[in-house]
Amino acid sequence: MKIKKLQEISISDDIRYRGPISYQGFQVLGWICIIAPLVNVILALSFSTDPQRFGNAQVLFSILSNLGPFALPFLLIANFARILTNDEGYMKQMLKNGLAALAIFASTTLLFSRYVVGLLGQAVKQPEQVEPLLEELFARYNGNGFVAFNVFIDLFICTLTMFFLNANPKHVFTGRKIIILRLFVVFPIAYEVASILLKVQAALGNIILPFWSFPLLTVKPPMTFALFLFLSIHMRGREIRFRRNGRTHAEYLDYLKTRRNSFHFSVSLAISMVVATLLDFILLKLILAATGMADQTDQSIHFLLAMKAAGFSESWPLFFVAPLLLLFSYNRVPKLPIISMLTPMVAIVAILLLTLEMIFQVAGALIHTDMKLDINLIRFLLPQILPQIRQILGI
Repeated sequence: MKIKKLQEISISDDIRYRGPISYQGFQVLGWICIIAPLVNVILALSFSTDPQRFGNAQVLFSILSNLGPFALPFLLIANFARILTNDEGYMKQMLKNGLAALAIFASTTLLFSRYVVGLLGQAVKQPEQVEPLLEELFARYNGNGFVAFNVFIDLFICTLTMFFLNANPKHVFTGRKIIILRLFVVFPIAYEVASILLKVQAALGNIILPFWSFPLLTVKPPMTFALFLFLSIHMRGREIRFRRNGRTHAEYLDYLKTRRNSFHFSVSLAISMVVATLLDFILLKLILAATGMADQTDQSIHFLLAMKAAGFSESWPLFFVAPLLLLFSYNRVPKLPIISMLTPMVAIVAILLLTLEMIFQVAGALIHTDMKLDINLIRFLLPQILPQIRQILGI
């Protein structure tokens, strides 16, 4: 039986199978994986006073703590699916992810500068030295020298990469000028490379990253970005092949809605994820060999840990997510679209509540039963110490 080429496939010649999981399912799974580590910390604190319960829950703790790295692959695939179906379009996706990334950057920077640096600055004689001191101490006692947590930076960069490689604007960069738009892809790639280099240098201890840069760092491993860059180029190539023999862009958009293309995409992505995972380990070995850091000296181990901190050989979640792709259909329409809108809002509220609960439990754990104060003593002391507190804080 002759296998038809892409440009020879009829849109009406579709298959019956469509994966039962839509982009909405992967979106929900992604947010669950973000919340899971917080739940793990709270449960660990709750069980810490009961050694038997704590010991029995070790398997649960292990599962919850390891779910975090799966969040980004699920969210990236869901984001990719929304673009492929043109459900929201590039601009809406970029605006949504860009504003979310900016909001996290602004809020974390403001909270840190206002309530951590600001309060400490009013309690010391050299307030201008508070932030550099905190950054130095963090770099010294944190093995990585940074914390990367703003997943929306990654979603924005991946969407921007797809836009530059696959968008077909109707008014600007039309005709041969489209090559200018395609060349703009160097900017998100440069951002990704710069973020990786900064994380490596910070983990090696060669530089001290300022706290405000943390929410601007990418979270995903380098090979994950390489995978989605490959997928973007692959989708561009598929359209070029499809439009041979006079077929149009509109016909290609109709083809993207077919069950056949959805299944082919899932299979291709699953295979690519497995290959990317294997290449990630090989790449790290090559880097170690090329830099002469393949032995077991302290310097080599330090370099290896720095590379792993920057995400090299850390794309293993792709390998385990790959089988789920066979149950995934990017163009399956969810029965309740409102869930897609509510999921991020509910997840963010849950994260805030869990964070407050974690702070409460940590504070409770630090205050031993024998150290608790009599409320009458607090009532007696408070009026006497409030004037000094106000003087220190300048209020």
